[in-house]
Amino acid sequence: MQLSLDELRVGLVTDVGRVDDGTFNQYAYEGLMRAAEQHGLEPDVVETKSPAEYEANLRQLIERGDDLIVTIGSTTGPAVERLATRYPQVHFIIVDYEPSPDSKNVTGLVFSEDQAGFMAGALAGLITERGTVGFVGGMDVAPVRKFQRGFEHGLAYTNRRASVVQSFTDSFTDEEAGQRVGEEMVEQGADVVFAAAGLSGSAAIRSAAQKGAWVIGVDQDQWRTTFQNGQVAGAERLVTSAIKQVDRAVYTAITRAVEGKLHGGALHFDLSNDGVGLAPYHAADVAVPSEVRGKIVEIEDGLRTGQIHTQVGPQGEDLRKGLMVRLTTWNWQTAAMPFLAIFTALVIGGVFIAAFDPLVWEAFGSGVSVGLAAAWKSVAQAYVALFEGAFGNPARIAEGFGIYFQTGETTQLFKSIRPLTESLRISTPYIFAGLAVALGFRCGLFNIGAEGQYFVGGLASVYVGYSIKGLPWFVHLPLALAAGAAGGAFWAAIAGYLKAKTGAHEVINTIMLNYIAYRLADYLLQVGGPMARPGDFRPVSPEIEPTAYLPQIFPDNPSIRINAGLLLAVAMVGIVYWLLFKTTIGFEIRTVGANPRAARTAGMNVARNLVLAMALSGGLAGLAGAHDILGVLHFMPNAFFSGYGFDSIALALLGKSHPVGVLLASLLFGFLRAGAHRMQAPPAFVPIDIISVVQALIIIFIAAPEVVRLIYRIRAPKEKAEAIFTRGWGHV
Repeated sequence: MQLSLDELRVGLVTDVGRVDDGTFNQYAYEGLMRAAEQHGLEPDVVETKSPAEYEANLRQLIERGDDLIVTIGSTTGPAVERLATRYPQVHFIIVDYEPSPDSKNVTGLVFSEDQAGFMAGALAGLITERGTVGFVGGMDVAPVRKFQRGFEHGLAYTNRRASVVQSFTDSFTDEEAGQRVGEEMVEQGADVVFAAAGLSGSAAIRSAAQKGAWVIGVDQDQWRTTFQNGQVAGAERLVTSAIKQVDRAVYTAITRAVEGKLHGGALHFDLSNDGVGLAPYHAADVAVPSEVRGKIVEIEDGLRTGQIHTQVGPQGEDLRKGLMVRLTTWNWQTAAMPFLAIFTALVIGGVFIAAFDPLVWEAFGSGVSVGLAAAWKSVAQAYVALFEGAFGNPARIAEGFGIYFQTGETTQLFKSIRPLTESLRISTPYIFAGLAVALGFRCGLFNIGAEGQYFVGGLASVYVGYSIKGLPWFVHLPLALAAGAAGGAFWAAIAGYLKAKTGAHEVINTIMLNYIAYRLADYLLQVGGPMARPGDFRPVSPEIEPTAYLPQIFPDNPSIRINAGLLLAVAMVGIVYWLLFKTTIGFEIRTVGANPRAARTAGMNVARNLVLAMALSGGLAGLAGAHDILGVLHFMPNAFFSGYGFDSIALALLGKSHPVGVLLASLLFGFLRAGAHRMQAPPAFVPIDIISVVQALIIIFIAAPEVVRLIYRIRAPKEKAEAIFTRGWGHV
């Protein structure tokens, strides 16, 4: 883009705040004014008072005829991307945002905050005397995460024994929250506090400094802004600031536009081009030993030349790969809790098995040792049957493989692995339903209506499956699956809409919608009903067309009922993971779930995300119903109740609402359900209800981890960091 200086009009839309607020708004404004003076421009400036004004303020400058508009913060990105498409003649510059590759008229100014954070952390590690330092974050956005991770890694680089107390204010403008967090940091033992939280962070370091901690500022030299050149109490405790040269970056981008060299994409600013760095030590100059200064200079040179890497990704992700790093940072106690809960549930389940076995009580009549032996035998037989019912008999599987390799005969092999395939088949709808509830949890929604959505998804898929004829399978099957997902999504979206628009609680709504779904199925499938099978005295639907069947994985062996739905379910695990953790939609869903107020402040549409999350959740539950119709039953009975919808709540809890955790929990429940049938047969003769007891116990122990900690004498995680004393200043 090249415009003559007579034609070029440039404007600035601030993030929430003023141009003299001492944050990056002020720095961007200073860069704009420097460029305007250098190139003879007359800039327009609009100050933003709330995130809801972003797009309106941008439109205001567009309507004024501005050709080049500077805006600040990643939260303005969506609005800019929309307007950039509509107004291709306008070029947008965004601080702290990397635009999409297709945006030819959007330039992002991207900083290596991790490098500045790394140096701040390295300095904190060298000067801490208590071994505890603090990090205060604003909102959970990429620049803050990069500062955070860089700070952590820099601290570990110079002082592996030091620990970090961390807290987020969920705002860049809440000074009261910042002040409170800063004071809490000091109370928790932090003697160095680094804040990356805008005005909230300024308040945090000011309060921490006044409490006697050393503090490190961010973005700009906070000696000049927050501490007003030493005039504010606590200024002598400011060691330095991890600065981003926002003014220089804005000036550079505008100058490139004037020269016709601004073509979209991202401009990167790091130590190599002095885009980031540390501010002078100011009043703390005399307190910083020469060896500390030398070490920081050495680290800066290493980062600049690439000899030292921060191991922080572009979104603030931790890229450390070393095995020892993973082992030392792994929270083994937290990771062990689900396994201990399962083990404890199985032990208590074994007590129930023995207690309700009349042969055990009869054996106790012959002596305690005889009774204990009988109890052990009863429990062992039950759990051996459970294992063989879930996985198959290992000896028979080995025999089946031996016959297959010798003769090519598969009959014995398929017979031996049938229990395993049944476990996987039963696990498949669990995966869909568990993902449904977990996705809702991520948005702060308790979708207790997965069972009703399962019903509606089944109704929709069976209708498409039997009513549409003459389509090839590659059209009919996806259409039936899509109908199931759409049915579940629609049913859940009702509750989401009511939650978003009226505040009606989703638990009540989804419970009521469950009953409506049951009665709707009763009406549609009753004999003579709209979806009843003609001429059949059972309340069932017509059978679906073969073109809508989910393909069997082993089509030549009808006793093996596992179908392609398992592959679809595993694929959905990956898709849900990608959606939640790799997309803007997922970020907004998680942010709304974690803190709706902060999400609203950031300009996110909370109501839309609530409805979207519920719809996606219902779509997954609907796929569970579609799987059972298209892959197993091939028709829908009136008695379609499965229990998957309610078990899915346990799956989401057991899997910690993480897609991979849900997958593992679903496999566990599938194995338990499949194995339970074998437990009823001789020689175990254990009621199938014992598996429900075991599942309930697992849920209890997962929901009440303190019980497990008490049983195994595991200490609870510390809420406050423990101070570890080091050599303090000069420690390397």
